[in-house]
Amino acid sequence: MSTINIGPLRYLEEPSQISIGQNGEGLRSFYQVTAPRDIAAMCKGRPAEELPRILTILSPSHHIASAKALDNLFGIRIPPAAENIRKALGETLTLIHHARKLLFLLQSSTNPPGTRENLRIAVPSSQRRTVDEIMKGIAAFQEAAYILGGRYPHPVTVVAGGVSRPIKEVHKRRLQEIARTCLPYALRLRDIFSETVIGNGWYKPINISFRPVASITSGETENEVVATDKTGAEAARFAPEKVLDTLEILSEPWTYLPFVHEKGKTWEGPLSDKTEGLFFVGPLARLNRATPLAAPPAEAERQRMIGCLGAPPHFSPLAGYWSILVELIASAEKCETLYSEENLSGTETRVVATGSGRRGLAAFEAPEGFVCHRYEVDQRGLVEDVTILDAASENNGLRSFLTQKIAEEAFAAGQPWDQAKKTIELSLVPF
Repeated sequence: MSTINIGPLRYLEEPSQISIGQNGEGLRSFYQVTAPRDIAAMCKGRPAEELPRILTILSPSHHIASAKALDNLFGIRIPPAAENIRKALGETLTLIHHARKLLFLLQSSTNPPGTRENLRIAVPSSQRRTVDEIMKGIAAFQEAAYILGGRYPHPVTVVAGGVSRPIKEVHKRRLQEIARTCLPYALRLRDIFSETVIGNGWYKPINISFRPVASITSGETENEVVATDKTGAEAARFAPEKVLDTLEILSEPWTYLPFVHEKGKTWEGPLSDKTEGLFFVGPLARLNRATPLAAPPAEAERQRMIGCLGAPPHFSPLAGYWSILVELIASAEKCETLYSEENLSGTETRVVATGSGRRGLAAFEAPEGFVCHRYEVDQRGLVEDVTILDAASENNGLRSFLTQKIAEEAFAAGQPWDQAKKTIELSLVPF
C-alpha cells in the first residue's frame, strides 16, 4: 500500500496534513492534526482563576468561555457593565474571525483550485487593492479587540466575576469611530463576495455537496443547547449541563485531535462511511436552523443566499463561506450598538468570589462554533479535571469526511494532488 502525504495545509488554525493511502481496493485519506495538545495536563493543579488566560491558546473566544465557566463555579452574577464589555469583545472576535476567513477565500480567487499555477504568482493590482482594503478593516477590528480584551490574539481582560477594568473615555471614543465603519465594511465585503466569488463563477470548485449531517448550536439563550437532525429539524433541546452526557469523545492513534460525536449512535469513527451520530458546528450550522435574523442587512443577505442555493439546510463549503458573510454583517450591525458610550459606561465591572463550588460548566457560541467548558476543582480551588469541547474537535469528523470525498473525486478524475490540496484547504476553512 503506497502512501502520499499532502501538507502542511494552509489557512487552518491547527497544524495539519493529509495522508492518502492507495491499494487495490481504492483510496483512504486521513485528515491529521500534527501537533499534540494536552489541555488537561496544562491546567491540572493550577488555581482555577488562571484558566481564562491559559485557554486562549485554543482561540480568543475560549477566554470568554472559560470565564463563564468560572462564574458558574463561583456562583457569581456579573455586573451589567462587565456583561456588555464581554458581549462587545465577543462580537469583535466574530468580526475578526469571519473577515479573515473571507480574506483567505478572496485572496485565493486569483488562482482558484483546479489551476496548476503556483500561488506565489503576482496578484493583479485591482485584487491587491481589495486585499489591502479587507486587511485594513481587520486591523481596525483588532484594535477594538486590544481595547476591549487588553491584547490580541490572547485577551486578558475577562476574568471570573466580570472584567478586570472599565473602558477609558479615550478608548470609548475610538470604539465609536470604529463602530461607524463596521457596517459599511461588512456591506463592502458583501459586494466583493458577490462580484468575485458568485458573479465570476469562481464558487464552482468549492460548491462541493457533502452528505447531510446533524448539527449542534446554542438555543435562543445560552441556557439551552439545540441539536438538529440531517433535515435541519430540531431533534433535541437540553441544558448545557447535559452536553457531556449527550456527546462522546473518540481518539484515534493517527491524529492528535480527538473526534466528538453523539452517544448511542452508530458512527464508527472517521474511517467509516456512516454519518449517523456525526455532527458539525459553526456559522453554517447556525444558519441551517433557518431562523430569521434581526439585522435587516444580514437577513437580506440570508434571503439572497436562500434564493441562490435553495432553502436550508445546506451542506457545502460554498454555503459555509456564505453563512460566514451573513454572520459578519449581523455582527457589524450589533457592534454599532455595543460600542456606544451608554453601553460601555459603568465603573462596577467585577464581583469578587467569596465561595466556590466543586464543578463549573458553561456552553458558549463562539465565532468558530459551539464550545463547552467543564472544570472540577478541589476544596482549595485547584483544578482537578478539565473537559473542553471545541469547534475543531466537533468538526473533526466532518473535515475527515469532506477530505475523503475530495480525495476520491481527484483520484477518479486523475487530478494532480497539488490541485486537490488547494481544494481541500479552502473547503475545510469554513468548518
